[in-house]
Amino acid sequence: MMDNLPTGWTSVPLKDIATVFLGKTPARSEYCSKGKYKVIKFRDLKSGHVDFSNAKDGYVMDKTEIVSSLRPLQEKDVLITSAAHSGENIGKKCAYIKRIPDQFEDVFFTGELLNIRAEYDETLAKWNYLYFLSAKGFKEIQSAVKGVHLTSGRANVMQIDIAPLNEQRRIVAKLEKLLHKVDACKERLDKIPTILKRFRQSILAAACSGQLTAGWREEHDIEGEWPIYQLGALFTMRNGKSLTVKKRKGGEIPVYGGNGLMGTHEQGNTKGQVIVIGRVGAQCGNVHFVSGIVWVTDNAISLQAKQEIVSEFYAYFLKAKHLNMLSGGTGQPYLSQEILAPIETPLPSLDEQHEIVRRVEALFKIADQIEERYKKARAYVDKLTQSILAKAFRGELVPQDPSDEPASEFLKRIKEERMEKDTKGNLGPSKRKRTNKRSS
Repeated sequence: MMDNLPTGWTSVPLKDIATVFLGKTPARSEYCSKGKYKVIKFRDLKSGHVDFSNAKDGYVMDKTEIVSSLRPLQEKDVLITSAAHSGENIGKKCAYIKRIPDQFEDVFFTGELLNIRAEYDETLAKWNYLYFLSAKGFKEIQSAVKGVHLTSGRANVMQIDIAPLNEQRRIVAKLEKLLHKVDACKERLDKIPTILKRFRQSILAAACSGQLTAGWREEHDIEGEWPIYQLGALFTMRNGKSLTVKKRKGGEIPVYGGNGLMGTHEQGNTKGQVIVIGRVGAQCGNVHFVSGIVWVTDNAISLQAKQEIVSEFYAYFLKAKHLNMLSGGTGQPYLSQEILAPIETPLPSLDEQHEIVRRVEALFKIADQIEERYKKARAYVDKLTQSILAKAFRGELVPQDPSDEPASEFLKRIKEERMEKDTKGNLGPSKRKRTNKRSS
């Protein structure tokens, strides 16, 4: 409500401050994967900016009748998603066009994107982007969604809160500085999962090569290399049996396949300590260790020890082998007992097998603790962005200046300028030429 806005602010329909229009989607036959006429799609909106690098079907043919029918993109435009498989996703992607790469003759955007073009002041363009990036702006977008679409007609009447122009400049400057720091923090945090993945891989590599327990062997006066056997000599291998999805919902016996736990059943087909290896498709090479009575499905192979060994150690060993690299098949990858059986497999002493498992689990526990801390930190940072934006659009981020001209006066100038352009015969959005095409 306007009564709740800070002093000097006002709330207006979006059409009062910007030209709002949907893009045009080329026919499927008009796309190509290289050229000078780039087309921006839903997929290209990434965390506040546009990714211009997607090439597959990312261009249109260099034909006048095709190019002239499309909507050009300009610097300082704001794009938001206007169509999605589900209505609640509309508006979740929002991007500000800071710069258009010089390599393109022109850039267009499809009908699944809505353009908010504020041509009167760069600060206002950024204001629009930041407003609709906020939870308050997203709520306004959602209120205008019907089904799985946001039309330009409904978008035009979306309400947006406008601060005095000078206050806008202070708020935008402050937001850019703060959100840049938040983004930098996200970037640093997002390196952690990759680091942890490499850490776990290095643990497995060290464990299965003997490096992890090299000192332990010295302490116990154990010399010589581990003897090597074929995997088939150490384990009995069996293909699992099919089980319908309906049956997976009954009973208390775990059902395991290539993706791990897949439900429960009333009975099992395997018991004891079992290594389950994904056999086909995307699950090919996945390794899981289970203990007890389980049902192993037909998309997996079960391995059970033929002698007294520590199966957990061998589950780690097989994970370190990246079994998917050994798969056969030119279409859908697969693993078979014939592929697995000849794998050269070490046989450390039982004591060392136990020691390796103990050390791996201890190090993995540290990695798991770091991962939990990362998840909490990432969730906090994600909330921080919306917290900062909310504070900005409540008028609490920067001090107000009583000498600032009210937003209503700024809006009057916008209205006068638009009327003057209309009098001179301004072209519609589909015919506009891109301005500031090469500005940095």
